[in-house]
Amino acid sequence: MENSKNPTWKKLLGDFIQGLDRAIHYLEERDVERIPGAREALIRRLENMHTHFPKNNGEIFIKAINDKIQNAFFPNTKNFAEAFKKILKSRTHEQDFIINELINGFVSSKAKAITSETQVPIIDRMVEAFSSRNDFHIVDHQFYAMFGDPNKPRKYVKKKLEELVSLFGLVSKELVVEKDKRRSERKVYTFYTFPDEILAILEEKYIIIDEELGYAYVSEEFDRNVFICMFLANIAIHRDNLEEIGGEYTVNGISAIFALILLLSFMPKIRVDENNPILRDPSFNENNMSVIPKSWMMKKVLDKLFEPLIKIIAYRLGGGLWLSKIIDSEINRKIHNQIRFLLKDVNRWILGELVRIEIPIFVEISNIFQEIIIGTETE
Repeated sequence: MENSKNPTWKKLLGDFIQGLDRAIHYLEERDVERIPGAREALIRRLENMHTHFPKNNGEIFIKAINDKIQNAFFPNTKNFAEAFKKILKSRTHEQDFIINELINGFVSSKAKAITSETQVPIIDRMVEAFSSRNDFHIVDHQFYAMFGDPNKPRKYVKKKLEELVSLFGLVSKELVVEKDKRRSERKVYTFYTFPDEILAILEEKYIIIDEELGYAYVSEEFDRNVFICMFLANIAIHRDNLEEIGGEYTVNGISAIFALILLLSFMPKIRVDENNPILRDPSFNENNMSVIPKSWMMKKVLDKLFEPLIKIIAYRLGGGLWLSKIIDSEINRKIHNQIRFLLKDVNRWILGELVRIEIPIFVEISNIFQEIIIGTETE
């Protein structure tokens, strides 16, 4: 259905515009900025968004989400290997550092119930586990040792581990040994691994054969980005089957992550006074960082925009099915707050202010916004 005739899309767009109205009103009533001109810059940006975002039935949203999120992270295909290859080819850990950190934090939180005492993120531990062999297989007892909880029944741990395996699109395989060497009895070994079509890609890209020493090993390039791409590819091909991707929790988490990315991309780039101590801080790089005043991320400002954006992302990625799962329940509010909390892990705080690292997706989405504004003004 065309967006112009789609009442759901028109309502979502209208809710976002109302959120802009409320955020602008709040900022006009209160001045809590420590950086001169920052509040005025944000108000101008929100007013520009209010003017231009409704045009052509939300052209800016559609272009930003379709071109920079949908195509890059959730390819429109039912083929797992095809989706995985597309995402892996276009993404690198360095390029999408913030996205990878947000997803890593989200997955770690979901898997918290089955992790042991260690503080190492779940995806990093999976990289370690699968790198220990050159066939990308993990026998079940090794998986339990790394991710299980000795204080919980094995049946409970197994169920939770199967949820984790499903979340990444991994599979289990069985190896039947008719006569075990130690006990001379039939033994069934269960392995967790990647689907065959994914294994072929991994073996070609990440297995190094040392001809002098006569053995093969996993290269250092096999990192958490592989599992991030697996997670995203699994969502892409199963977006209509929520049981396969972790249900309501995943829908809310992913929608919140990319809503936050959109929101950060829309924030204006402000200039700080040449005497501002931030510029003298050794960790600040003026070439690829910009200051986002802490007050911009206040609940009274952020929530007015964040909550409508979550529903917009859900609808564009998963249609009415995903949108129906973005409900104002207590658990969903916790997920949304958790994503916002993860900001501290993916951005830097310098002298009390939040600093945005200008990764490609921020710049690309911001450029779409600028191009449409300039094009409209030219017309």
